[in-house]
Amino acid sequence: MRIKGRKQRKEVDAATDRGLRLLAEKRHQEAHEFLAQAVQQFPDDPDIRMHYAHTLLAVCPEEAAPEVVKAIELGPNEPIRLTRAAGILFKMGDFETARSCVTHAKELAPPNFMFMPDLIHLDGHFAALEEKDELAEENFRLAVEQAPNNAIFAADLAQFLSERGQRAEALEVIDEAMARTENKEPLQRLRGELGKAGT
Repeated sequence: MRIKGRKQRKEVDAATDRGLRLLAEKRHQEAHEFLAQAVQQFPDDPDIRMHYAHTLLAVCPEEAAPEVVKAIELGPNEPIRLTRAAGILFKMGDFETARSCVTHAKELAPPNFMFMPDLIHLDGHFAALEEKDELAEENFRLAVEQAPNNAIFAADLAQFLSERGQRAEALEVIDEAMARTENKEPLQRLRGELGKAGT
């Protein structure tokens, strides 16, 4: 029985690694098809379900949230998984469950948790939804401070500042971030939008 368990664990790990590799190589359709099969083969593995949910965002977004919820039910006490779940659920508009995942992830996170900036960034969005602008800005800035190479964090901070009438400061955030990050596309797009708005 133990040998069988070890063999299945190796198979699960191999499937997870392949799925992640396909996602990293941006072979999204191939990743989706492979992970759909992996979910059928290993229905009780939370990480495979989480990665599969990620692929669903592009091909069938309405099915992503149930897969995320199932992944959390299967493995509710892993902070990285909870962080990923929160991000997907937030994108899908399930703010209440996303916030619950963030809260639980913070409770479980070890010191120097590498995904803490992601949790802080989400807290910024939650505060913005509640129109707690000062708290939202504080969290958005802290996320950028802790993860200065993350273009999405910088773009969200700039967008937030622009919406509050702080266009010059928003452009400054974008320019500073573009000097640090390799992923310039979201920053360039936002800069173009702000430039048109200012003309």
